[in-house]
Amino acid sequence: MIATIKYTQDFSAATTKLKKALSDAEAVIVGAGSGLSSAAGLTYGGERFMKYFADFHKKYGINDMYSGGFYPFETMEEYWAWWSRHIWYNRYETEENGLYSALFSLVKDKEYFVLTTNVDHCFQLVGFDKERLFYTQGD
Repeated sequence: MIATIKYTQDFSAATTKLKKALSDAEAVIVGAGSGLSSAAGLTYGGERFMKYFADFHKKYGINDMYSGGFYPFETMEEYWAWWSRHIWYNRYETEENGLYSALFSLVKDKEYFVLTTNVDHCFQLVGFDKERLFYTQGD
């Protein structure tokens, strides 16, 4: 026997309970980290990394954006070439898949506050009020 139905029912009940709690809430605190941006398609490795950083992969053997930030580049030109591109694609040219917009639609009519370690500004880009955001790793 496969117990998939049991787990699906448990998940559905939890989702229903969460929807009710959100509907009844006067205020909401959102906590978000890198998992939210990854789920929104802003991954630091794989296809997205190769799309924007294939040349760094080929020349230096760097396999993802995170580890590339620690690479001991020999010149400041290489160092800033890496970081300027990293900043550009993870702050200005974000291509989130609608997850942040969906989250905003759930809280926009509530008193809300966001505590996040993300520095990609996806919250602001979809309409979250900057005055209601706290970036624990800087802005």
